[in-house]
Amino acid sequence: MLTFVSSTQLSSEPEPIRFLHVMLLTCLRDRAESIDFRSTEGGWLLYQRVEGRDWELLPPPEEVQANLKATIRATAKLVSPERPDVSIIAGDPNGVFEPQEVGWLTYRLGQHLIDMVVRIDPREPWGGIRIELEHPEELAGLAGEALADYLGQLDDTDLE
Repeated sequence: MLTFVSSTQLSSEPEPIRFLHVMLLTCLRDRAESIDFRSTEGGWLLYQRVEGRDWELLPPPEEVQANLKATIRATAKLVSPERPDVSIIAGDPNGVFEPQEVGWLTYRLGQHLIDMVVRIDPREPWGGIRIELEHPEELAGLAGEALADYLGQLDDTDLE
């Protein structure tokens, strides 16, 4: 479970956890249906889906990118399925099938709980992460207030 208590608590979190909080609060505020992290040669790309359209967000900072999957794995409850016997008939003859890790992440915002489906493609360094939000409009106002409170306490040096 990932819990937002206050902007002070958020400021004291390690950077990967703080990034995850800010990203979730931003997407909840925007009423996003899903969040996608896509790995590319240049690093991670981040998208939120709002009303059926993908919108690109600022990517995670480089120091967060290396720990992104591990941070989400630590905060979510995931099931890592067994790898079935699969024959690769095209592509790399040494290729290995890696099933997705699937589970949920419970986010606590004040007294409210929201469960989000999490899917992690475990291939390294590629793969991706998808977080699906159900009924994001229920916490949009509360998420916006929490995000504004956190951003209001930052000084100009924190925003650079």
